[in-house]
Amino acid sequence: MQPYSDYDPFAWLYATHWGAEYHEQALAILDQLILQQLPHGASILDLCCGDGRLTCALHARGFDVAGIDGSECMLAFARARCPAVPFVAADARTFESDRRFDLVLSTFDALNHVMTPGDFHRVCLRAHEAVQPGGYFAFDLNREEAYTYLWSTTSAQVEPDMVSVAVGSYSPKTRIADCDITLFRLIAENWERSGFKLSQFCHAQDDVLNSLYAANFATVKVFDACQDLGMWGNIGKGRSYFLARRGI
Repeated sequence: MQPYSDYDPFAWLYATHWGAEYHEQALAILDQLILQQLPHGASILDLCCGDGRLTCALHARGFDVAGIDGSECMLAFARARCPAVPFVAADARTFESDRRFDLVLSTFDALNHVMTPGDFHRVCLRAHEAVQPGGYFAFDLNREEAYTYLWSTTSAQVEPDMVSVAVGSYSPKTRIADCDITLFRLIAENWERSGFKLSQFCHAQDDVLNSLYAANFATVKVFDACQDLGMWGNIGKGRSYFLARRGI
């Protein structure tokens, strides 16, 4: 099952032109959050790994990594980027693994794409099953501030091989944020147009904590991306990091 295959058209745009601001800070932020606590060669599952940028960076650091994502198109970029890493197409709510990891990691608000609190709880259950006793589940989520002040805008990007226009919106009533993207891409000297929508759900912090504890994680810590971890720029505004530990 590939629940986010609707995002396949987004894969090229993301892999070639999006995400640089987040990824240039990701390792430093994760070092503070959890990576420095892990031994060399520790095993990490990158859940909702996307195009594999972070997975490959962790592999280069000497970690034993694997990646899971719902989009085969995203995974095609990931496999090309780092052939030595095993990447598997799977649903974050239902995936199974024969091995247990020191850390299950999900970054860049990937879990905001899980669109209900019930499904988020299912992700927590699967993460708890995938992490070994004493291991960790770390992830970040957008808070309502990010949707109110950052998503609810219109932006455009112009590059030699593409033009994209993103129109965002957020409903406080439904807690759903949408971003409608129109993409013009230059392919073989012809401009081709496509359109697609990205949707996220603003999970309340209390619901997130309840889901983690209900999934039997023993301890949970919450960090503000900017104030606690030093993330700079708009990418950190309204972003929280969660670090849950399974009991020993």
